[in-house]
Amino acid sequence: MNRLAQYSNYIIPNDNMEYFITGSQLAQVVAVRHTLERARTLWPYCTGALYYKMNDNYPAASWSCVDWYGAPKPLHYFAQDAFAPVASVILFEQTEITSVTNKIFFPVYLLDDKMELAGTNREVTVRAFDQNLAEIKKMDFEKIECYQQVNKLGEFSLRRQQAETFPLFFVSEVKAEGELKFKTFYFINFEKKKGCLFNLPRTTLSMEIQGNKAIVKNTGTLPAVGVNIQCQGKADKFTASDNFFWLDPGESHAIEVNITDNLTLNAWNKK
Repeated sequence: MNRLAQYSNYIIPNDNMEYFITGSQLAQVVAVRHTLERARTLWPYCTGALYYKMNDNYPAASWSCVDWYGAPKPLHYFAQDAFAPVASVILFEQTEITSVTNKIFFPVYLLDDKMELAGTNREVTVRAFDQNLAEIKKMDFEKIECYQQVNKLGEFSLRRQQAETFPLFFVSEVKAEGELKFKTFYFINFEKKKGCLFNLPRTTLSMEIQGNKAIVKNTGTLPAVGVNIQCQGKADKFTASDNFFWLDPGESHAIEVNITDNLTLNAWNKK
């Protein structure tokens, strides 16, 4: 419990049980997803990666990404992104910017396990956002000279003054022939102002059910962070094809779900 409290307190003060659960589960996301992504970029020196662990064999407050009852935690979806056959990955040496140099550099990789994008018109876009969810910088990686399963595209850089925001977000996405193939987001600089991940400017969301899909749309003017769908009273039975994702203003995302009633739509900055 002392360890979980320590991890949780990196994210949000341990003022109540809800905060304790949220903080410890997001600390789990940080610890595991970055490790998995770094391992994938090290091919052929690293030829595989597994994480401990997916599920429990008895009820416990543990490091599983799906609890004993069958309810997924946030890590389940971030690990899904980390293992996606096509993914754009940003590497971080640390989750708190402490550098005193004028520029901080973040390596960017395009991963394509099955070489799906070979021969296509492909591009990776990386954007950074500050604590007000204003875009700080955008960079497009379009010309990939030598294409293989692991492709280092270059480095995304920020000036030290740009990086001094709490929190600091990154959005990374892959497009091929103009079609979105992958999108994920990162969050760092969350320790100095504990709880800052949830003290963001607010936006609005809508959800429409079409068959077995929930169509989620950001109807506000700011990005929606950590958008997620939950099924009240059926968390152990509910499955979603994606969860805890980033939506730009006006952007929609279709999620396959196995239950369509009693769904609630949330985000870290939903009004």
